[in-house]
Amino acid sequence: MSGIKQICGKELDRVFKDGKMLFSVFILPVIIMVAVMSLVSNMSKKAESDIEKHVPIVYVENMPDEFEGFLRQAEVSCDIRGVDDREAVTERIRDGEADLWIEFPGNFSEAVRNYKSGDAIVQVKVYYNPSEDYSRAAYDSISAGALELYRQALLAERVEDMQRLTVFTVNSDNPDMVIQDDQKAGGKILGAMLPYFVSILLFAGAMGIGTDMVAGEKERGTMASLLVSPIKRSSIVLGKVFALMIISGVSSVIYVAAMVLFMPQMLGGASGEELGINLTLDWQQIGMLAVLLVAIAFLYSAIIVLISVLAKTVKEASTYVTPIYMLVLVLGIITMFTTEPPKSWFYMIPIYNTSIALQGILTQEVTFAQYGMTLGVTLVLGAVLVGVIAKAFESEKTMAI
Repeated sequence: MSGIKQICGKELDRVFKDGKMLFSVFILPVIIMVAVMSLVSNMSKKAESDIEKHVPIVYVENMPDEFEGFLRQAEVSCDIRGVDDREAVTERIRDGEADLWIEFPGNFSEAVRNYKSGDAIVQVKVYYNPSEDYSRAAYDSISAGALELYRQALLAERVEDMQRLTVFTVNSDNPDMVIQDDQKAGGKILGAMLPYFVSILLFAGAMGIGTDMVAGEKERGTMASLLVSPIKRSSIVLGKVFALMIISGVSSVIYVAAMVLFMPQMLGGASGEELGINLTLDWQQIGMLAVLLVAIAFLYSAIIVLISVLAKTVKEASTYVTPIYMLVLVLGIITMFTTEPPKSWFYMIPIYNTSIALQGILTQEVTFAQYGMTLGVTLVLGAVLVGVIAKAFESEKTMAI
């Protein structure tokens, strides 16, 4: 036990007593994460603001006299131009130089007002470029706004009682239409994101240091002296795995706390209420999350240390660990886009089971059997890997430089 403590302490001192290491492991990733997400959010809001401020260039062919009034009524500001050359207008819309082309039939007003049963329905054609943001926004605002108001006004001239055309309405006066558990709804929103971020942050926090723990010591030549010391090799293994667990656990707590603290900045100033997040965790949920995070940290640490043992150099270890990291990313992303409830056997799949269990804890949908299955599989697999690491430490061929 003293050997495990000694090795664990040595590895922790190497990280926590080195200012540069502390900054690179715990602080720099937070700065990068907050900066990148804030930049993306602000750029997205700026793009939305630019679209709102943009005055669309709209070409209108055979425009009825009253149509401009409906544009003002719909609060649509646009630069209206006539159509002289249809091919030129088509090219301008395709090239993003114009935003919309509305084509009214030449006899539009007469056809609408003189309509008789059995006549062909008048068609207004609207052309736009969905690959251009300005064009798509102009299409949405004018089609659903001004043209719809115009259609309703013309319909009112044709039908004396507009209410006769309304068979029923849906939720026109129903303030209580939303029936949901706010806790579960908030957990569902966080459950889509948090397991992904926790998984990758735990793994990323352990990856940089873990690859150096054994492969780095082999490369520097310090592993040979450590192996001939009076400390049992199994104690060396456990000491390094537990140290890496602590480091990755601390880093994940810091990253998650930073995400919660800086979430408004990262989402462009949006509050939890605006995002629909209203979540409080009880002590049982907190306990289940804490135990599961320890188990995940144990498994990830065992995986990374095993890779570090099998590699000869830090560069080689980093090469080997990258595919595992990509697998963690993919399995985390899958949970963000899964709509069906997970099947029971999913909780037997290592790594993936922890993501869906984290999600289930937040939404209060995971059963104790599923949670226990996840915890058991994670701890057993971690213990098996530690045993493999211990065997590898006994092999002189594996531990040779």
